Amino acid sequence: MIIAVAKTKVQLERVQVEGIEQFHLDLLTNEESDYLLFYPADIRVNQDATIVKAINENGEIVEEFEIVDDKFRRMFIHQKPTDMDTLYVSLFGEATSDNYYYTFDLQRLSFEKVELDYFSSNVGVQNLEHFGEEVLFDTAVSHKTGEQNIDPDTYAFNVSLSNATTEQSFETELDFVPKSAPLLGFQERIIYGLSGRLNQEGHYENAGIGIVDMAKENVTYEDFQQEGQDLYPLYANDDYAYILSEKGTLFVYDREFQYRATYPFHHLPRQDMYYLEGEGAVFLEENKAFYLVQSEEDGFTLGLLTFGEHPTFQALEKDYIQKDATYEILYYDHVVKEIYLREEGADAHLLIIDNGTFDVKAKIPIEDSHLLDFVLKVERSK
Repeated sequence: MIIAVAKTKVQLERVQVEGIEQFHLDLLTNEESDYLLFYPADIRVNQDATIVKAINENGEIVEEFEIVDDKFRRMFIHQKPTDMDTLYVSLFGEATSDNYYYTFDLQRLSFEKVELDYFSSNVGVQNLEHFGEEVLFDTAVSHKTGEQNIDPDTYAFNVSLSNATTEQSFETELDFVPKSAPLLGFQERIIYGLSGRLNQEGHYENAGIGIVDMAKENVTYEDFQQEGQDLYPLYANDDYAYILSEKGTLFVYDREFQYRATYPFHHLPRQDMYYLEGEGAVFLEENKAFYLVQSEEDGFTLGLLTFGEHPTFQALEKDYIQKDATYEILYYDHVVKEIYLREEGADAHLLIIDNGTFDVKAKIPIEDSHLLDFVLKVERSK
């Protein structure tokens, strides 16, 4: 098992719960509990159960739970600004082909398993990060064959994109598989980022985006004449879709799929990473995201990325961002108006950020921070 996230004066007896869907805040008995820290099961560190630790704002553990559930493990959380109450939970940590995902409801404060019964084989929910009204994800294997259909000569393979709302799926072409980036539902299309690769001549190829028409079962590709740059679908609403290049150019599609280049980061010193996979952004409202960019020389820059016809990035000058530390945004709890930021430096902390001032409300010491996937405030707003 993982070691405690904070020191306790006595060894606490863990309360066992059968199934993640059976865990609720009314199981708590200690009135000193301020936050719950979730450490999901991970066989890679010999942890068979999900451990939940109730802590106070000093980081002291006051209560512990062990959730026995062989279907639930390490989790990645995604939020959509069109449905702030629902957290979409995809699983990782071991090679599986799960035909399900989870959600967490910030009003009911409970997990729910969502079964996907429209596949003929186990395809695996691989990436549930998406924007648009419908629920989109990509799979670990092809929905047509149940395999990755690897070419023995080139090692090219394919997987599928799927729309859980309409129960439609699309098999990608060999060597044009999705990267770890959001899937954008836009104008009855799905935009996904391509995982580029080096060819035998050492040239980077197959970078760009794919634009899938599920109804017509076809795909077109676009690289905005960037010639080998990685592109990351970032966000889409009813009017625009946004695709970010590795050098910080933000391409904006309109409803007719005409695009223009914008430069929201032009005023910053050059960054090494404008897109941080999975942990660099969280939406506070429909067209505004709390956003991180990173430079090897200057460290992390925290700011507000505002979308529209002319996107902008406003850096937040906060002294709690340390140059020699790394940061990951966990999610935004809009009910209690707190953003959870994980900090790893000489020591690890959970930063509780106020969503109005973006100041630190609490800085809680934690251990095994790389295994911490979810935080929940115990006292909810009325």
